Order: sequence, then structure tokens, then C-alpha cells
Amino acid sequence: MPKQTIPFSDFLAAAGDQHAEFIYQLHAYLQENGCTTEIKEAASGYVVSYMHKPTKRTVANYVFRKKAPQLRVYADHVLSYADTLAAWPESMKNTIRKGGTCKRLIDPAACNGRCLLGFDFILDGERQQKCRYHTSFTFPLDEETKPYLFEIMQHELEARQM
Repeated sequence: MPKQTIPFSDFLAAAGDQHAEFIYQLHAYLQENGCTTEIKEAASGYVVSYMHKPTKRTVANYVFRKKAPQLRVYADHVLSYADTLAAWPESMKNTIRKGGTCKRLIDPAACNGRCLLGFDFILDGERQQKCRYHTSFTFPLDEETKPYLFEIMQHELEARQM
């Protein structure tokens, strides 16, 4: 059976009117900067993934938690823009702090060898070693987070272009 393509408009409608403008603007920005989009259905809603064409690595994806969309950022280059995180709201910094520790950064034998390393950076003077697949960089969409989420996506794509 052929793979069914899910229209972006279906995801946009499911995300809700309060998020539509932000999601559409970020979607356009990511596509203009070399990302392809893949939309899948999941138990809790849609999963929308953005892959950076040159690297074929995921930059971000939308996931639904409690029927609300969240943006997970794969901050591979966070070290190059970690200083910008200092200006983020405490709630967002706490999300990062609460995220799981990357076992491979602590002990390379502690995790699957094919697992990509997490993120090692300084946040407010404290070393963070976060798993790329945990919730460290997964944020709810709300009026407080949206400007910072757009900012981190800009920094991440700029770093990937180098």
C-alpha cells in the first residue's frame, strides 16, 4: 500500500488557530533554508519533522502532548549559540535543565553505539549534558516561548550552513 501524504493544512488545523501563524511562519522559514518536511500521524496527533537537506539530519519536529503541539529542537550546534540561552525565560531554561542526561557523553559504552551524542554546553554557569532524544529542548507553543523558539531555529540553521 502506498504511503499516504498528509497535507500540512491538516496539521495546521489540528494545532489550533492560536498557533497557526507561528507554525506557518516557522514552516516557511525552515523550507526557505533547506529543510524538507515529513508529516506522520501518531497516537496523540501529528508528528511533523524538518530535515536539513544537506545533512539529512532532523532539525526540529512538532509533537503533540496532551493534544497541544510542542516543538522539539535538535540543537546540534547549541555550543555556538549557548550564550543566547541566558536571555531566555526561566521556564524555558528549567525545561532544558530537567531534561535527561546524555549517557554517552558521560560514558560512551552506556548507550547504544549508534545513538547520536547529546548536547554539551553551559547554561547560566552550569554544565549541561543533555540527551538529544529526551525532552531537554521540547517546548510548548505559547506566547512566551514562540519568539525564542524562532530564534533558536535561526541560530541552528545558520550554524548548519557553515
